[in-house]
Amino acid sequence: MFLNGLGSLGVKGMANNGADPLMIVGLISFLAALIASLTVQMFFMAQRRKSRRQLERIPQDVMRKYVFRENYLISEVESPDWYLTDPEDRSGAWRNLAMGLEHLHPDIRRKMDRLARHGEGFLLVGRLGQDEISLSGTFEDGQVCITVSPMTQSGQRSIVDHDSFERLQEETKILRYAMEANPFPIWRLDGEGNITWANAAYFDLLSKLRGETEVVLWPIPDIFAAAMAEAQSGAQKARISLTPEQPPSGGTGPDGKLWYEVQMHQSALKADHADAKGDTRETADFEGALYIATPCNRLVAAERSLRNFVQTLSKTFAHLPIGLAVFDRKRELILFNPALVDLSTLDPRWLSARPSLFEFLDQLRDNRRMPEPRDYRAWRSSLIALEKGAENGNYEEIWNLPDGQSFRVIGRPHPDGAVALIFENISAEVSLTRKFRGDIEIYQSALDHDEQAVVIFNADGELEISNAAYALLWEDDPRERLTRDDFGHALQTWEAHCLPHPLFEDLRLTFNGETGATNSAMSDVIWMKDGRRLDFVMTPLQHGRVMLKFRMGIGAGLNAGLSTGLSTGLNQAKPLHPEEMSGEARPNTPIAVLMNYAASQS
Repeated sequence: MFLNGLGSLGVKGMANNGADPLMIVGLISFLAALIASLTVQMFFMAQRRKSRRQLERIPQDVMRKYVFRENYLISEVESPDWYLTDPEDRSGAWRNLAMGLEHLHPDIRRKMDRLARHGEGFLLVGRLGQDEISLSGTFEDGQVCITVSPMTQSGQRSIVDHDSFERLQEETKILRYAMEANPFPIWRLDGEGNITWANAAYFDLLSKLRGETEVVLWPIPDIFAAAMAEAQSGAQKARISLTPEQPPSGGTGPDGKLWYEVQMHQSALKADHADAKGDTRETADFEGALYIATPCNRLVAAERSLRNFVQTLSKTFAHLPIGLAVFDRKRELILFNPALVDLSTLDPRWLSARPSLFEFLDQLRDNRRMPEPRDYRAWRSSLIALEKGAENGNYEEIWNLPDGQSFRVIGRPHPDGAVALIFENISAEVSLTRKFRGDIEIYQSALDHDEQAVVIFNADGELEISNAAYALLWEDDPRERLTRDDFGHALQTWEAHCLPHPLFEDLRLTFNGETGATNSAMSDVIWMKDGRRLDFVMTPLQHGRVMLKFRMGIGAGLNAGLSTGLSTGLNQAKPLHPEEMSGEARPNTPIAVLMNYAASQS
């Protein structure tokens, strides 16, 4: 009306102003077309909003009804439709509907075919996930009606896409195959303690325990219930044993039983519950528990063997006189024997409390069973050095206790970072060593007071003992050297201070083992270059040792002047050969020896 009025006013105004009639007609036509276009657009927009509101109000799981006449769809189709792949194709809707409903029930295609040919109605119950779907077909007045209707309320169902549903089914098959292929028995209990599911390994174990291969009917027996209740009630993990009627082919534990470590995994199902005020809250309802049994026959056998081995070692260590203390990688005492209690004087109950290494050593210090340190900081540093040395296996010390006892302490590393300390009471050994050392000092003092030069060689030709007279005679003291002299070095010293004599060659051959033996006595007279006479005596001792003595003989009182004069006159004298000498002039006198020496030098 407003537009019509506006158009009338405009036309009258233009007519009063003398406007062209054709222009007036064109303007009227334009206004009419504009009004028609706006009216059509407003109508379609209203219809579109109405259709959208209707689709939003229609749930996707409401009852659907499809009416066909001669396999042609004549009923309206609500878009979107979950069961028709192409809602616009009405001639092929019968075939498309059969394909769309086949995943709900596999027999729907055959039922629809018999309904179309023979008019036989049907009623099937299909499943969409956990929801039950009613599928029915009727034939009335030449029309076929297919109805798809949910059997539960809309709020209790979940809508799943077809592709997602197929992927869920595929994943379910993979999980089911994995559980069946698992070699460990797995089963599930509900809230009432009944088994609702078990894998193939569980049924195989059930057959082994019963000794039969019959099919197990419902309910499934719980073969672990009694053992779990006896082990620990409500524990998340427990080790249990089962006794089979016949030994299985796979072997058993050391006691003929089947040992398992059972792990329980509880699960809870979340659900919505209404409280007293009618408000909905999410709570957790107990759904059940999943149990996994891992075979541990070999582990039980290994633990039992280790326990028997430790017991055997403990029995062995109990009879040892050596104290033993073993500390684990945490440096806690895990093993000790009775000898350690006797040597350390520590309380066995305190040792059984697994003290640390530092606590153990501190207690030894308090009980005065180790050397008293002068500096406490140095003492703590020495403990760290002891630990490091024991780890490397190079710690060994002698502890001289305040009461006079002596301990030999050895540190040895063990596998897995453990450390063992060995305590040995060597007081008797130290006392014997001290006594032996004192006896040797007495014997050495006695030899030093002997005027004869005495030297003793062992079977290997090493110089073992010599006295002060020997050092004074030969101007060489072997006692001042850390290493032992051999016979060759001593023979060179003798030859350097004496005149040549066949005795030295005989001694060299004798000690080299070429002629004679050192177990026969020998004596002779040799002369030193200063004119002194030495009476030589070799006496065999036990264990291949030989004692040699050099004693001053007659002529030893010749003074240095006489010796020098003899040596000077010897250079001017005519050489004499031994065969020209009489028996009395043989090398038994200094003159004869000197003359013989001069003859050998000519």
